[in-house]
Amino acid sequence: MNAIETQNLTRVFERYNYTDTQVSMDREDNPGGLFLSLYNRYFNKNVKKETIYAVNEVSIKVKKGQLVCILGPNGCGKTTLLRVLATLLKPTQGTAYIMGHDVVKEEKVIWRYVTYVAGLLTGGAWMDFRLTPKDILTIQARLYGFPEERIRDALELSRLIDVANVRVSTFSTGMLARLSVAIGLLRDSPVYLLDEPMVGISKDVTEELYSYVKNNIQKRAGATFLYATNNVLEAQRLADEIIMMYRGKVIAQGKVDELITKFFKEQAIDIEISNCSSDILKSIDSLPKVSKIINLTSKNESDITLVIYTASPREILPILIREILEKNGEIRYIKVREPTLEDVFIKVMKEKSKEGEVAS
Repeated sequence: MNAIETQNLTRVFERYNYTDTQVSMDREDNPGGLFLSLYNRYFNKNVKKETIYAVNEVSIKVKKGQLVCILGPNGCGKTTLLRVLATLLKPTQGTAYIMGHDVVKEEKVIWRYVTYVAGLLTGGAWMDFRLTPKDILTIQARLYGFPEERIRDALELSRLIDVANVRVSTFSTGMLARLSVAIGLLRDSPVYLLDEPMVGISKDVTEELYSYVKNNIQKRAGATFLYATNNVLEAQRLADEIIMMYRGKVIAQGKVDELITKFFKEQAIDIEISNCSSDILKSIDSLPKVSKIINLTSKNESDITLVIYTASPREILPILIREILEKNGEIRYIKVREPTLEDVFIKVMKEKSKEGEVAS
């Protein structure tokens, strides 16, 4: 039995596009905004009703004891997927199971198995700013039956022990993010759903939290993690497997090495060029034995950064350097390396973005 499994899971939202309206829909700006909103929805032909597939026929399997990262850009459906699994949202169609239990039909049972840890953007909703971290953790412990002796451990892990009795209304965003993680790690749970929990937390603290998650919770307790992030380095470091999402769909899944091998059979040449003319770019485009070139800079810039993928870097490099220098370009940096998960992520996302442009 898998710890987490979904079959054709879909979550649809409907929204209204008010782009062509001339009056503010905000009731604070316009007291009649509510009535105008109703009018525009039902009578104004310029207002379009849009159907958004936040999660679109997602089928995944996560084995017990795995730490799997959902990797994707903002708006790809990571948070919606986790909220459906945490029973905070109902799926439009499809099924989802936690430890063999249906998240819709057995909602109360799911709560015994799942801990949902929201990141900085949504974690603040769980906190009363009039209280202290110790107050909040004590309430959580009593409400959900956590052992109260773990409160001090959570405060020390999140480095909030010195401000345990200070109102959280005085906290920085990073301190609030640490408190949000502390709330989630307070409870022993077979399955953890983490929604970008490290956003806003300084690197020294995240290192301790990473170590605690991997060594204390995953390895010793055998817990399962589904960890949403858009940080490629974080995913490559933590994950046993990667699930890549784009516009609500799973577009790639596997171990890091498997994904790199699947998408790249070559090495990468990183190069930064100053005074890069269109002639230089044309020469680079026409290089032999180059499978793909990715431009990491904006259009119409003379200083550019390229990633060139080739199975023959030794053969390509002399030609590449000669073409740039002969056309008055300047090489500021150049390095040959093996492809990484970041290369896979950039390649896949650019391809999907181009497919979307063609479709539209």
